[in-house]
Amino acid sequence: MKTITLTEQAYERIAALKTSPKDSFSKVILRAVPKRGTAAQMLKDARKLPPLTPRQAKLVEEAAAAQRDPKRWRDPWKAA
Repeated sequence: MKTITLTEQAYERIAALKTSPKDSFSKVILRAVPKRGTAAQMLKDARKLPPLTPRQAKLVEEAAAAQRDPKRWRDPWKAA
């Protein structure tokens, strides 16, 4: 068991994430803060996922193509 100090704002954010009065702050933090991992672990986990359906694959391809289209790129120096 460890003791930590939080600002009032941080405390309020964590308290807002509690799902019940019996929910502990430890459980909230474990749900909200992901375990630190590596790219290798992410790839290993991704390989466990089922393959994409043809429709899902098409949507991924369309999204990637849209991001490669220079006409869709926004110039951060121009006013919106």
